[in-house]
Amino acid sequence: MRLRSRVVLAALAAGSATLGFVPVAHADSTTTLAASASAWYQPNPSCAAPSGCVTTSTLPVAPPVDVPLSPYQAGTFHVAYGGGQETARSYLAFPYEGIDGTVTGGTLDVPLDVATADGSAQPETSHVQACLVSATITPTEGSISPPPLASCEQHALLTYVAKPAPHLHADLAPLLGGLVTTSGIALLPDATAPQTDAWHVVFSSASRTDTGKTDPPVMKLAVTPSSSSDVVDTPVDLPSSAPVAVLPNTPSMSVGTPSLPQTDLSAVTAPEVQAPAAAAPQAAPRTITVGYAYPAVWLLPLVFLVLVPLGARALTTDLTPTT
Repeated sequence: MRLRSRVVLAALAAGSATLGFVPVAHADSTTTLAASASAWYQPNPSCAAPSGCVTTSTLPVAPPVDVPLSPYQAGTFHVAYGGGQETARSYLAFPYEGIDGTVTGGTLDVPLDVATADGSAQPETSHVQACLVSATITPTEGSISPPPLASCEQHALLTYVAKPAPHLHADLAPLLGGLVTTSGIALLPDATAPQTDAWHVVFSSASRTDTGKTDPPVMKLAVTPSSSSDVVDTPVDLPSSAPVAVLPNTPSMSVGTPSLPQTDLSAVTAPEVQAPAAAAPQAAPRTITVGYAYPAVWLLPLVFLVLVPLGARALTTDLTPTT
């Protein structure tokens, strides 16, 4: 019994002393990004004609004024499917430059404008996917020009959520590998889903000004910040060498020649040897002090030095009643 009690107390003392060496984990921070640019595109209606697609660049004379191509409220953006084909897609550019660290997770929430006057139709049946875009996203509304190419080999699916307000939600885990190295994402109908219904989702940009404006899309990223304290600089001692004196040119001599040329040694001057250059001062090695998670834990061994004898004495006292 006495030996077991002493072993337990010694283990407690050793375990408490090692608590100060527990490494501190870096907590992830949440970075919220708002779209810096928005655009949406629709199919060019002239492409169905036998003459082919007609764009502004193919017209013989440029129109005197810009023709509004979007039939919807300004500041609204659209993703739609109907008649067995895609009828609208949108693009969102995000400012990834300020992110310092490793992105470990992310979500995208797109609040929806469900007003039929703005084009919304059965958003709860929508099948929208988010794909990465490397090309520059230029703000435009209802353009019939070819949209920027979207890479959908890896994509995230957006799910309709009715409460507390209608919105589309996506887990961006499939896109994290190349998310912050691209210009943004494209929202378009999911080509892998069975598109049996016609649907149309509408959302607002930050520049929308009318009363029907909803909150703009928001991206939230979980970022593990970069820590420079994990890197320890180790000074490297570079070998120093004195400059080498260059000897003057001397006539070559071959072994075994019957006669050697006589040289007046008094006329030969010793080569001037340059003094070694002063070695460049080397930076003194830096001393990095590594702290501990709980500095006060160093007091625990002192406490146990007092408590262990008292506990041992209490556990080893003879409790046999005396007559």
